Parts: sequence; C-alpha cells; structure tokens
Amino acid sequence: MRRSAPLPGALLLLLAACSGLPPLRHNFEVGRDPYVVLVADAPDGRGDLWAMSADGSSVVQLTFSLPAEWSPRLSPAGDVIAFLRAREQGDTARTRVWLLNLLNGSERQVRLPDSSGAPVALAWSEGGRALVIRTTRTIFRVNAPPAPPAPSEVPPNEVAAAERALSVTVGSPAFARVAPCEGSAALCVFPDSGPPATIAEGATNPVRWGDDSLAYLLDGELVVRPVGPGRERIVRWRSSLVNPRDLTVFTGRRGATP
Repeated sequence: MRRSAPLPGALLLLLAACSGLPPLRHNFEVGRDPYVVLVADAPDGRGDLWAMSADGSSVVQLTFSLPAEWSPRLSPAGDVIAFLRAREQGDTARTRVWLLNLLNGSERQVRLPDSSGAPVALAWSEGGRALVIRTTRTIFRVNAPPAPPAPSEVPPNEVAAAERALSVTVGSPAFARVAPCEGSAALCVFPDSGPPATIAEGATNPVRWGDDSLAYLLDGELVVRPVGPGRERIVRWRSSLVNPRDLTVFTGRRGATP
C-alpha cells in the first residue's frame, strides 16, 4: 500500500509491482541495456528504489513500500538488486537484507543467523554467485539465487577479498579504491601503492561506472569521470527524483558502457 493516496498512474504501477511483473518491462531490457539503480525520497521522506537510464532520460520507480530502502547493489548480470530495508533508515534492530528480481519482480528476504548483528553494507562477489554482507559484528557470505542461501561467516583468510568487494574500486583489473578522504569533505583515490589523491571536494556517493570510469554526486549533480584521459560529463536528473543517492550501475552486456 502506498504511503499517500496515489494518482491513477501510480496506482497502476503499484498493482503491477504486486503482481510479480518485471518492473522494468517496456523501459529497459534487463541484463542487456545499461541502467542505474538509486534511492530517492517518497513524499514521507523515506527512500524508494528507482531505475534510470544511463543518460538520465528515462526513470522508473521500482518499489513503493512503506519501509525505507537504501544501499542497493546490482548483481554483475544486472538482473537482481540486493538492498537494505527497515521501518526507518538507521533502525539497526529491524534492518533486513532483501533481493529484488528484475526479471519477474519477485522479492525475497535474506535471513541471517540471530547472532549475526545488523546488516550495514552489501556487495556481490565471485562473479555474482555470492552476496557479501557486512554486519555490525562481522562479514557474512550468502549464496545468490537460485542456490540455497546457506549464510556463513567469512573466514579470516578471505576477509581481505570480502573487504575489497565491499569497496568502490577503479580500473580493470582494479588498481585503487575510492573513499572519503581522511579529515576532509572530499573523495580520494587510494592506489594499491603510493599516496592517496583527492578527486573532488564535496563529492559523495562514489560508484564504479564500468571498467574505465567513476561516478559520484557533487552539488546535487551526477558526475561521470573517466579513470584515464577524457572529459567528465554530467548526467541530468529527472525532476521526479527527490534527493537521489546510493547509486549502483549496470553498464550493459557485451562490454557496452553508458
């Protein structure tokens, strides 16, 4: 049920979402076309999931749920979104991991052991065969559908690889990670060797944009910046997106890039 009385068009979208229909039908070919999944605010300020074309020209609302949703992560094949959901973002006691299948619209909760702690970050690893879940206590690995989840704590000798999966990296093969700079409101690139370098003051929400680019939010705009030579570009938001954030990107099949 929507949080406020929906307009007829929104009501149709809601009914379609509840019926198990592919949420991107007639807009994107799942697993082939490039698209961005992100969080934007509903009228009550809580986050819903949206999909957007890589140039910002087409936007589709994916979820209409009463709880808040955040931290979406697209699988490498672009067909499943892992995300966090709770009544309020930051409600660690009730935060759960969910999967949304973009091929059929079905949702499934990923259940962790009671002693696991609250989930706080997600990433896909092993080519999409597993989901890595950082909790307030440790790091878990869960098999991706259709395999049984079989959650297990990541052993000490595999923690470094799990941490790498949870990081935003650049290059192919990855040669650096991107994270907030220490002691400043900026993004920095941290190479595997050598000192960090500032990317942009005031930038937030970094996301890997294919093998050769990085994207981030700056002054309310989505900036896509090549790792090597080339000029950055701005992706224009649609007015229907309120406070867009938490981006994850599928750059297209057969090496296509946005």
